[in-house]
Amino acid sequence: MSDPKTRFLNSLGQARQKSIEALGRKHVAWEKLLEISRQISSLDLNSVLKLILDHMIDMTGTCRGLLMLVEKNGSLGMVRAVNMEENQDFHISRSLTRQAIAERRIIVVEDVPQSQVRDRHSVVDLGLKAILAVPLISREKVIGVMYVDTDENAHSLNDIDLAFVEAFAAQAAVAVDNAQLHLKLKQDYLFLKEPLDEADRFDMIVYQSRGMQRIRHAIEKVLDNPITVLVQGESGTGKELVAHAIHYQGSRKNKRFVAQNTGALPDTLLESELFGHRKGSFSGATADKIGLFEIANGGTVFLDEIGEASPAMQVRLLRLLETGTFRRVGDTTDRATDVRIIAATHRDLKAEVEKGTFREDLFYRLSVFPIHLPPLRERREDIPLLVNHFIEEFNRKLHKSIHLIPKQVMDMLMNRDWKGNIRELKNFLYRMMVLSPDDKLAYDPTWFDAEADPTTVVGDEDADDKTFKTLQEVESDYIRYVLKAVNGNQSHAARILGMKRTTLLARMKKYGINV
Repeated sequence: MSDPKTRFLNSLGQARQKSIEALGRKHVAWEKLLEISRQISSLDLNSVLKLILDHMIDMTGTCRGLLMLVEKNGSLGMVRAVNMEENQDFHISRSLTRQAIAERRIIVVEDVPQSQVRDRHSVVDLGLKAILAVPLISREKVIGVMYVDTDENAHSLNDIDLAFVEAFAAQAAVAVDNAQLHLKLKQDYLFLKEPLDEADRFDMIVYQSRGMQRIRHAIEKVLDNPITVLVQGESGTGKELVAHAIHYQGSRKNKRFVAQNTGALPDTLLESELFGHRKGSFSGATADKIGLFEIANGGTVFLDEIGEASPAMQVRLLRLLETGTFRRVGDTTDRATDVRIIAATHRDLKAEVEKGTFREDLFYRLSVFPIHLPPLRERREDIPLLVNHFIEEFNRKLHKSIHLIPKQVMDMLMNRDWKGNIRELKNFLYRMMVLSPDDKLAYDPTWFDAEADPTTVVGDEDADDKTFKTLQEVESDYIRYVLKAVNGNQSHAARILGMKRTTLLARMKKYGINV
């Protein structure tokens, strides 16, 4: 038999060895925690949730688990489960998870059959042996809870290091919080981006009429091909906006868009502007000049008022369209260019051809794809949206806050002939807004005609508020009208309104519109 001193030394050695082994296990555990922390630092929420729950089950040697997040209303929503069916009744898990959240601490039941929860139906039915519930706390706020249990006697909850679990839960909470924030920022970005995309799609073309819907569809058909487009319509109908829409939404959007009014310059200067010139080719040509057709290679050249082009200019344009080449003024070398030409005119070019003032062959080259813009008097249903659009634009420019439109004023704007079309409407509204004294759009005929009767002022301060509609009410009413007309078909309504379906859904939510 060993003496007492020997036994003491042996027990001391054994204790020392156990301590060393415990420190070794703890070292391995914390290294594993570091590895896990790196893995769960992903910004993808689903990946983060899966990794957290899988690691928790692995660390605890348990069989099942679930991860629940606290929703906005304070309730718990199950977002991830392992070996659990969504329709199972988890009375035991829910009661312990609520306790863990309420007390903001880890709840562990190492020996369920000998615990206070042993008689609960779910424990008996599932034959549970051990349970663990761990709250996820980020920035002093409980954002969720992890729960694991097992029906096997062999598990790691008997000697689990709670400090280790707490450290893992802290890392997990930060990872979940960051992933949720990233998801929210991504959704917010898409939500904010969508109206910008919608605005970019047709630039500043504002419409709701069937005629302009047809124009929109025509624009969509020519976006991604080099076909020559002829835009016809009265002055002020927005021909250049159509050209912008075709270029900036098409395959050439990353190249140059240049515009030139063919009736704004003398023929010699126009030729130099479009084709360029060689130094010394004429008086004042002190250096070589690159023309617009060369500058816009790969892009678009918009020729406004093409009907004003001289016979000589028509010949040069015809050659460019037929061969894709041109010469600078005073040069002898042909240069190639790849430009899409969009031409526009307020004239009836067919009639000009019949009169002999416009070349027939050039007309057919230009009008491969004709687009005819209707005058404003033929699309009066667009006037409320145009008024809304220009008021918002001028509010920013004039630092005003006009947001009420008297019914009499809107009726006047709707019934006016607008011979100058959208351009006239825009200038008319600008003057009205400059002279309107408060947040209501006012109209006084004497502002436009000194001979007018001043007693016909519309929009005075004594008008009944019921005669006014806000800009948002105008938009809300029309959305309701379109949805009713298409029997609540949101996709069809979005096409009519010229917006994406998701944009329509956002507007419907904003205005409380249900179908």
